Amino acid sequence: ALRPAGRQWVSLPLFRFEILLALPPGHALCAKRVVRAADLQGQTLITYPAPDARIDIIREVLQPAGISLPRRTAELTIAILQLVASRRGVAALPNWALKPSVDSGYVQARRIGARGLWSELYATVPRDLAQRPYVHDLVDIARQSIATRLDGVQLL
Repeated sequence: ALRPAGRQWVSLPLFRFEILLALPPGHALCAKRVVRAADLQGQTLITYPAPDARIDIIREVLQPAGISLPRRTAELTIAILQLVASRRGVAALPNWALKPSVDSGYVQARRIGARGLWSELYATVPRDLAQRPYVHDLVDIARQSIATRLDGVQLL
């Protein structure tokens, strides 16, 4: 478990973001505007080292379509991007994490599914601290910073 047992927690909303498919320049899937689950057959998926249930593209796109891809993991976003750029697989990453690499031409990005693959991020704090003014101030500062620094996010 990620949280100590016996303590109650509260999740405070931060923002919503789209997860995009990262591809090496010139990859066949770059010809598509939108990538669907079936298009990923035969690809290697590069992810963070986390259980399938915590990887959005696996849980929300591949498993419902009955598709299982070979998987390679890396702990750092930059390492995942290097693996993608060197044609060792594809990855599903937040739009804001991909933007600098897409802008520089290092990788390409495509929408996953007709409506996109969206996720939400929350700050989780112990319930007994959740009503403290400094906690709300910290979350407000984080939200303001996110709104001004990250493209393509929607505050919750």
